[in-house]
Amino acid sequence: MNTKRSVRILLVIVFLVLTIIAGKIIFDLGILPVKYLVRICEVLFIINFIAAFCLLINKKGVVKGISFFLYFILNIVSVAVIYYGTTANDFFNKAFNNAESEYKVSYVLISKNAYSLDDLKTKDISYIDTLLEKENAFSELAKNDIKTFLEYTEIENLIVQDVILLDNATYVYLKEDQNTINVDELKVIYQFEINIKLSNNSIGEEVLDEDVKGEYQALTPGEYYNIFIGGYDFTNTFMDFNMLVSINKTNNEILLTTIPRDYYITDARVGKKDKLSDMGSRGIETNMSSVAKLFGVKIDYYIKVNTKSLVGIVDAVGGINYCSDMEYTTSHALILDTYDDSLGEKLHVKKGCQWLNGIETLTVARERLAFKTGDNQRQKNNAKIMQAILNKMKTPAMATKFPSVLSAVNGLYTTTIPKDLVTSSVKDLLENPNWAIKTQSVTGSGGQDYIFFGKTKDYVMYPNYNSVNNAKKKIQGMKYKKLNTI
Repeated sequence: MNTKRSVRILLVIVFLVLTIIAGKIIFDLGILPVKYLVRICEVLFIINFIAAFCLLINKKGVVKGISFFLYFILNIVSVAVIYYGTTANDFFNKAFNNAESEYKVSYVLISKNAYSLDDLKTKDISYIDTLLEKENAFSELAKNDIKTFLEYTEIENLIVQDVILLDNATYVYLKEDQNTINVDELKVIYQFEINIKLSNNSIGEEVLDEDVKGEYQALTPGEYYNIFIGGYDFTNTFMDFNMLVSINKTNNEILLTTIPRDYYITDARVGKKDKLSDMGSRGIETNMSSVAKLFGVKIDYYIKVNTKSLVGIVDAVGGINYCSDMEYTTSHALILDTYDDSLGEKLHVKKGCQWLNGIETLTVARERLAFKTGDNQRQKNNAKIMQAILNKMKTPAMATKFPSVLSAVNGLYTTTIPKDLVTSSVKDLLENPNWAIKTQSVTGSGGQDYIFFGKTKDYVMYPNYNSVNNAKKKIQGMKYKKLNTI
C-alpha cells in the first residue's frame, strides 16, 4: 500500500470518527426528536460514504475536488456539532436541578443599652409571637448561653422591652416603613443568621373544581406540570415577582399567571394573612405554598431569580420586542441594585412595539406608579415580558447565539427543574414549534392593612376573587384535555 493511499484511508477514518463523535453528542443531548436524529445521522454518513468513495478511487480533477469539498463541509459540521453539543450538555448538567438545599434567615438583637454577649446571658430576650423559625433562632442563641425568652403578641408591648429579638425582614419594616423603632435609641447589639433546610419537593394540594373535571379528562403524570417563578428585589429579601407557569405537553400550551406582589392572601405555612412580597423573606417555599393554596393546585418545580437575572437573560437573547398598550414615562430610572432613582434617567415607553435591552426591560417590569391601575397593569406588563422572552427563544436566529446565551444565563437563577424535563421539553418544542403561550393576571384593589402577621400596617392589594376563581379554572383546566379531542 503506497503512502498516499495510506494517508487517504487515515483521513477517511478520522472524519468518520469525528462524525460518530458528533452523532453521539447529539444523541446524548437528548433534545432532538428521533426522526430528526435519524435524518441527521443518515445525511452525515451518506456524505461520509460519498466523500470516502471519491477520495479512495484515486481519481483526480473533479472527483478529487468533490471529495475535498465534502470533507470540508463534514469538518465544519462535525466541529460545530461537537462544540455546540458539548456546550449545551455542560450547561444542562450544571444549570438544572441546581437549587440550594437551604436558605438563610438573619436576625438582630436590639436594645437601648450597649450590652455584650456575656451581658445577654442574664437578660430576658423578648420576641414577637410570629418570629420566623423561632425555635431554630433560640437554639442558635443558646450556643452562647442565652436561654431566657419572653413572647409578646403586640408590637407596642414588645418595643419597650430591654432586649428585643427580631428577624431582619421585620426589623427593616419596623425601622424604615413605619418608624416604629427609634434607631437613635434602639440599636443593633448583636446579629446572627441560621440555615433552614429546603424540601425542594412538590408543594401544595390539588383542590379541583368539579366543573373543570366534568368537561375534561386528566392527563397522565409528566404531561402537565406547574412551575413557580419567584423574583427577588434589589435587597434579595422581598419577592416582587410571582408567576405560575402551567404547561400542558399534550395540547402544546403554556399558561402564564401573574400575581401582584402586594396580593394580601393567607400564608399557607402559618395560616395568617400577609402580602406576597413579604412572604419572600420567609423563603421561596412560603410563596409557593401560598400560591398553590390560592389556586388549589400542586406546584412541581420553582425557578428563583433576582433583578440581575432578568437583565442578564434579556441581554443574552439580544433584547426583546415589547408592545405597550399606552405611552408613558417610567417613575423609576434605568438603574440596577439601588432604589435611588436620581442615579439614572427615566425610560420613555411609546404606545406600540419597541425593542428593549435588559435594563430597559427591568425598568418596565418594575413600573406601577405610571398607571391608573397600578400593580394590576404591572402584572400585565410582566406577563408580556415573559411572553416576549419565550417568543424570542423560539426564533431560529437563537441557534447562532446558543453557546453565548447558555454561558450568559448560567448562574443567574436557581431551580428544582431536572435536566431530563428540560431536554424533553426542548424536544417537544422542536417536534411542534407552534406552542400556544397564553397569559392572565389576577386583580384586586388597594388598601392599608396589617402585614407581617398583624405587626405593622402597609399598602396591600385585596384580591378580586372573581378574577382568582376565573384564573383558577384556567390553571386547573391545563391539567386536562377536552374529551372530544381524544
